[in-house]
Amino acid sequence: MAGGAHYAGPPRGLAALRADKKKLVMVISPLKALERDQVEEAKKKGLKATMINEDTSGTASVWRDVRTDAQLVYLSPEMARSDSFTKLWKDPKFRSRLTAVITDEAHCVDEWGDEDFRPDYRKLDTLRNFTGQEVPFVACTATASTSTFDVIWKTLGFGYRPFWGIDVGSDRPNLLFLTRTLINTKNPVLDALHVLPKIMNADTAREAIDKCLFYFDSEAACRLAVQTLRKCLPAHLRDCVHAFSSDLSEAGKQKCWDGFASGRIRIVCATDAAGMGCNVPDVRYSIIFGCPKSLAVVAQRWGRAGRDRLTEAVCILLVPSWAFRPAPPSLGLAVQQVRGKRKIALESKASTKKRANLDIRLEEFINLSAASPRGCAHKYLAHAFRPSTRLSTFDSLSANQAVRSSQSML
Repeated sequence: MAGGAHYAGPPRGLAALRADKKKLVMVISPLKALERDQVEEAKKKGLKATMINEDTSGTASVWRDVRTDAQLVYLSPEMARSDSFTKLWKDPKFRSRLTAVITDEAHCVDEWGDEDFRPDYRKLDTLRNFTGQEVPFVACTATASTSTFDVIWKTLGFGYRPFWGIDVGSDRPNLLFLTRTLINTKNPVLDALHVLPKIMNADTAREAIDKCLFYFDSEAACRLAVQTLRKCLPAHLRDCVHAFSSDLSEAGKQKCWDGFASGRIRIVCATDAAGMGCNVPDVRYSIIFGCPKSLAVVAQRWGRAGRDRLTEAVCILLVPSWAFRPAPPSLGLAVQQVRGKRKIALESKASTKKRANLDIRLEEFINLSAASPRGCAHKYLAHAFRPSTRLSTFDSLSANQAVRSSQSML
């Protein structure tokens, strides 16, 4: 389990290292956009990769490839547990080819696996009924908190065979983290117009606009942002802003993401459909509008920026004023009473209630500036996603240099 900075290397690495190229690595993936991206990257490395989803499952050649000579197959947890795939599981030839089952973006097991959304994520251990304990299961994520680690451990049935975990760390020094108050609540993108060039005219080049990912909670908010931004741009640049959300067709999603990767599209206004795995290397800004449901969502969305580790990227979280704790009064309550003054209301009860309903780690992160001593966003995220596993840990992979850590962290 990679508890730190996520990359797509493990699945491709396992497939490439197999001397017998007739072996297969299965990758459980949360999004079709991510499946498509990883298949394309694998093919660039000379690996035979395919994906099975509702867009491809009707193609006989795809099933034949998975059964016979594909080295990588990407699919959702729902597809892996479907009746169609069960027929493949029962095929001895297919099972003999399977060399590993990898759950990519494994934090989704915890965050998405409830009964109301994607319950198959919490039932992935049933795949061991077909694989047995000999086929290794691997989980990869950049946002494994202790509670998420525990859910993944239980769901994927770890602990019955020797377990190895590698924590490569989650800090990204090339990213600048900022949390600010959202001013324009009715049209939030107005708070981000500073990322556009100060002067724009008919001669402004497309490349003058930094690549940006703007994250919103709804498709409607994405569309409003696109409309607003296009009004701010010269006519020849208005097509460089696009929306990316779940209501877009698969062809539309691919066209949008390909345009963003190539640089033709400069700003993508997205929902969480583009919140994970999308690997455009040179995104300059990742801006989140509003309060996500968890700190992990913030880390995943911000993690789309500066992925080449060279781009100095800016990550901004714009939240309503109620998300910030009120400053203490200039006079303490006891002093107010002694002086006969009325108790000063620091904020409305509604604001207090809204903030109380935030994910506790997200609320702490938003208010790091109010902590004493003042908190560091990089250190907070690095600590939050380094799980306490209660397992023996080592600080080296070398048998001669391995030293058991005194901390119970992976």
